Amino acid sequence: MSASPDDGRAAPTTEDLRTRAEDAREDLGRTVDALARKADVKAQAKRKATAVKDAAGQATEQVLDKGSEVVRQVRDRVPEPVRAQAVTARAELAHRTTAVVETVRHRAPAPVLMTARRVTGLLRRGRGPLLAAGAVVLVAGAARRARRSP
Repeated sequence: MSASPDDGRAAPTTEDLRTRAEDAREDLGRTVDALARKADVKAQAKRKATAVKDAAGQATEQVLDKGSEVVRQVRDRVPEPVRAQAVTARAELAHRTTAVVETVRHRAPAPVLMTARRVTGLLRRGRGPLLAAGAVVLVAGAARRARRSP
């Protein structure tokens, strides 16, 4: 690439050519990197999943904040005597539930208790409403059997 004597420019030096070549390599490297990122579907999916996860986290925070605000508003509007009754009722329900559980534990056959424990474990791990319904049926059946036996 030499300049003609007519255009008034001097021929590029070796150093100029090396600098241009290095610049071209860097540009080419950036282009290749950009193309590789576009072609990397797995990385794109991860980035998208992270973005969706972050958006879901933000939405969850907003819903929780709104729910907390609604709870505060309701709590502020409920008269104190009603709140006191609710606290008493909750404590009574907890006491009665504990008593029923103890009765079932003492009267239910061992296989029923083992099944109930398995179901409760699955429920704790988030296995769903179907298992809850099954647990209710098992406990109700055990309670019925316990009432029939002397």
